Formats: sequence, C-alpha cells, structure tokens
Amino acid sequence: MQNELHSLLQQELDQINRAENRNDRPYFDVSFIKQYSGLYGLMCFLFVITMGVLLYSASFGMTEYIVCCAIFAICNFFFFFHIDPAYKVNDIDRGALKNCYTGDWYMEIHVREAFIHSLLSGNVLSEEEKARLKKQYDKKGYLYFADIYRLRR
Repeated sequence: MQNELHSLLQQELDQINRAENRNDRPYFDVSFIKQYSGLYGLMCFLFVITMGVLLYSASFGMTEYIVCCAIFAICNFFFFFHIDPAYKVNDIDRGALKNCYTGDWYMEIHVREAFIHSLLSGNVLSEEEKARLKKQYDKKGYLYFADIYRLRR
C-alpha cells in the first residue's frame, strides 16, 4: 500500500515536472539581469573601479588583476544560469540540497483536485485515511503533497 501511494504521488509530481520543465538541468537565462538591471550595472561599475585601483596601485601585480577578473567571471557565470530541480516524493520532509533552491515545495504546491478525488475514490488508501484526507480537504479547501504523504507517517 505504501508503495502504491508513493508511486501515485510520484506520477503526479512527474506531470508537474514535465509541465514546468523541471529536469535538474542548468539553462542559460538572463532574467536576473533583466529583473535587476540596476544591481547588475552597479556590480559591473564597482568591478571597473576595483580594476582601476588594482592597476593604479603599486602593491598589486598582474596576478591579482587576473585573479580578480577570474572571480568576477565565475560569479557572473551563476547569474546567467538557472536550474529548476525536479520534484520528487523522496524529498518530502527531508533536508535535501535541492530544497535550498525550491524551498519546502511540498508545503507550497497544491495537489490537483482530480488527483485528490481519485485517491478518495480509489482503493490505495484505507477508509480511515480517506476520512482524514477528506476532513483536511474540507477544512482547507486544498491539500499539499505533504498532507497526503504524511497520512502514513
């Protein structure tokens, strides 16, 4: 029974992953620069000032200049890429590195009503679990993935 519920939840999450193109791959994305153009411009301006100080100062040589440019390039690399981690049932209620990017998604994403009704009308859940699920759904008007996952915890 636990494996059936786990499989059904993962199938539902797989649909969301496909719809939102969540596949754990990095994508080139300049939305950060478009959204925070002033911040990015200020960062570039301050970089130019830093390079000017490094070149003007007798204490710093070409090595420091190259290291500073490399650090700037590496930091910019992260601004140009975006990762949408896939939702997985195994990440619910667990500390996962992906949750740093997605937060506690299992407590933020509502489960589709059609899926809830299929669980309530199916034979995967016991009658007691169906009653608890129905009570939660009636009380809140929606359910999270964690609500369904925690039925057996």
